[in-house]
Amino acid sequence: MRHPDAQLRAGHRPAHLIPPGADPSRVVIVQAPPRSYAGPILLTITITGGLVVVIIVAAITFQMAMAAAAAAVPTVGGAGVTIRLAKKGR
Repeated sequence: MRHPDAQLRAGHRPAHLIPPGADPSRVVIVQAPPRSYAGPILLTITITGGLVVVIIVAAITFQMAMAAAAAAVPTVGGAGVTIRLAKKGR
């Protein structure tokens, strides 16, 4: 038997668990069921997925706000704003 409770799972009743004077054939030993990890795993996956969605929505909203601000700057200030990328090799 590899597990400590393997005897109980197999239906064997250890003598130290039977009260003195009791009939061993009428003794019922009740065990707690094994713990299920499905709930905590599903909760973790749900929270992680929700955080990913929130981060993506925040990034897209920030991108749209910055694009709108960049488009509005020339009309508000009356000056042109140009973003130039550095060219390599010149």
